[in-house]
Amino acid sequence: ISTVIGTLAACERYYVLGERFRKALEFLKEHDVAAMEPGRYDIEGDDVFALVQEYVTKTIDDCTLEAHRVYADVNYVAEGFEYLGYAPLERAGTPAVEYDPKTEAAFFEKECDFILLRKGDIAIVFPEDAHMPQKRALVPATVRKVCIKVRVG
Repeated sequence: ISTVIGTLAACERYYVLGERFRKALEFLKEHDVAAMEPGRYDIEGDDVFALVQEYVTKTIDDCTLEAHRVYADVNYVAEGFEYLGYAPLERAGTPAVEYDPKTEAAFFEKECDFILLRKGDIAIVFPEDAHMPQKRALVPATVRKVCIKVRVG
């Protein structure tokens, strides 16, 4: 499976990805992320949990292209907009920083494609793809986002 881009309004079609993804997407539909405090929210313990974030988007020089092995990321933009970079692992090349189980990430050079995520958009990124969140568009923007970690490995 590769990266999935869609909207929260049409997210039911992604329930076929499994029960954990259904729980993640229903969490997004049932909670006003824009009003939630930043932090971790357990949905199903360490198998499915939400990280509510608020930040100002960054230049590409301050972003990282990363990949995970254990978790897929369900990203949902509640406020603002940002570019999400992605590249299949076979195109991401050799990691600049090898996979570390403590951070659950490997880091790569910044060669990737970008898609603009706006309020209401979701992006599901699987371990088969490297991804770069938080990249700004022409100007910095304040983003309120949730990244739900869904154990797949």
